[in-house]
Amino acid sequence: MKIILATLLLPSLIIISALTACAQDWKQIVPLKTTRAEVERLLGPSKGAYFGDYQLKEGALFIEYSSGPCRPNRKGGWNVPENIVVSMSFSPKHPKKLSTLKLDLTKYRKVVGGDTPTVTYYINDDEGIVYAIQQGKVDYVEYGPSKKFDDLWCKDKPI
Repeated sequence: MKIILATLLLPSLIIISALTACAQDWKQIVPLKTTRAEVERLLGPSKGAYFGDYQLKEGALFIEYSSGPCRPNRKGGWNVPENIVVSMSFSPKHPKKLSTLKLDLTKYRKVVGGDTPTVTYYINDDEGIVYAIQQGKVDYVEYGPSKKFDDLWCKDKPI
């Protein structure tokens, strides 16, 4: 009986552990390095031409992909091949207080307001991370290219 029960439970345990691993695997995604194919192997296919929208157990993940290298008729963007991750935004289902993240805030510049007066942003340009704080809790986190990749930004003015 124990062998039959173990045989029936083993596939379920494998599937559950695989799903749990996938939920955290998105943290391996690196802007200007990870490809769309790699993201889709981790999280599944997405329908957007240059974005992916994923509802994960711990929150919502939005991924933006490059539309290709710099071109004379395009303003802005990154000089990387098409379908390379250029940025990600994660909104947790259960926002935590900023203090629980134990960040070294001396590495972040604080911007109050901006487009939304009730949001405070903690920005680390060197790492390409922005924490948006609303009512003392992390509303979302943006991950983009770090400052060392500034030279890959396409010029703002089309020719």
